[in-house]
Amino acid sequence: ISSVVQACYIQLRNLRAIGSKLNFDLKKQLIHCLIFSKLDYCNGLFFGLPDKLLKKLQEVQNSCVRFLFGKEGFDKWDSVTPLLQKAHFLPIKERIKFKIALMVFKCLNNIAPSYLTACIKVKDQPLKTLRTDQDFFLLKKPSVANLVRTERGFSFCGPVIWNNLPYELRTCCDIVKFKKSLKTHLFKEAFSNLRDA
Repeated sequence: ISSVVQACYIQLRNLRAIGSKLNFDLKKQLIHCLIFSKLDYCNGLFFGLPDKLLKKLQEVQNSCVRFLFGKEGFDKWDSVTPLLQKAHFLPIKERIKFKIALMVFKCLNNIAPSYLTACIKVKDQPLKTLRTDQDFFLLKKPSVANLVRTERGFSFCGPVIWNNLPYELRTCCDIVKFKKSLKTHLFKEAFSNLRDA
């Protein structure tokens, strides 16, 4: 994580040097290309890491938002959460969930590599069914492991994240529609506290 953070701050420092010559849309595009691409690369591996480590990545994203909106309009110590929402950026934890849920979707629709597809199993339907058993789009969770590291594996975290998604999302078949709906769902989940306040 430290190397990712360092590489992101180098790119951000370079962007700040030319920031006054860039408009809002160009800044946003460059942030996505140069910084978020590094934050999102293999970020599924960050699932289950302590908040202390994920906070470092979130601080990078917060710095990007401050750069995007400039210094006017908010104090150095003000919360950047409203600006994250305004820029329509998913926070780091939600970006990780997005990546894992998308991989599960690809596994279920046979667009993922076979070694990943083998990790995902659809939940068996019992002979005597209850109303809650009528959901045929739930995944089987492996038995709880003794090691915390094992619980961070794709075969464990994939079903957990997938089963927590709304039924409408889990039944979606079109990848473009799924991505859009998933981002909307995670965005609402991330900023629900802000909306209630």
